[in-house]
Amino acid sequence: MRLRSPLPPTFLALTSIAIGLWIHGNRTQLAGQWACYRIGTAESFAEAQEQIAALENDAERDTKTALLVGKWGTGNRRFDLYLADHLSDTTATDGLRERFSRRLGQSGELRRHWAHHWSHRAASPPDEQVRLIVSYLETLASVDPPRGITWREVLDLRAVFELTGDSHPAVDLSPTNWHEHYRVWRETRPDDPPPIARPATPLPESPLHESP
Repeated sequence: MRLRSPLPPTFLALTSIAIGLWIHGNRTQLAGQWACYRIGTAESFAEAQEQIAALENDAERDTKTALLVGKWGTGNRRFDLYLADHLSDTTATDGLRERFSRRLGQSGELRRHWAHHWSHRAASPPDEQVRLIVSYLETLASVDPPRGITWREVLDLRAVFELTGDSHPAVDLSPTNWHEHYRVWRETRPDDPPPIARPATPLPESPLHESP
């Protein structure tokens, strides 16, 4: 005896068409989400970096890198570490760094996590690395008008602000307005700032809860 489907064929056909249209309309986001999943489950940084580079060079990179940056700090520590390491690497594009920097500008907690990673990864002891950056920026700020900086240097400066206890100048930081924020920071920075220790882990152990 042949069992009849409880749903009429016309309904099933229309449902299939609707699902197909939805998948087609959202294919970029679905592909971006799948790429983020693959990055978060990669067995090595090199493997993850290949996936990130593919998104940076994709024809629909604006949408896909927005998804990539938006996932940072949402619970997958391996993903967070891979992306943070890539942003500190010379192969990262300025476009991705800009997106990431603007995301940091929206959340104090994200900025603190970035500063933690930056100080762990710093080539020199964090105190010395901060001094080197400040010396470099003093030179740029002495030119009239002050020179612009790159988005990679913006990320460095965000970390400096956070590590020295003054998060406010980092909120709307950009390559063109950095000197205004830097001036405010220099005027309010104590003469004898507390030491900055290199953290034992590349990311904070505590869960991240985003805040304005």
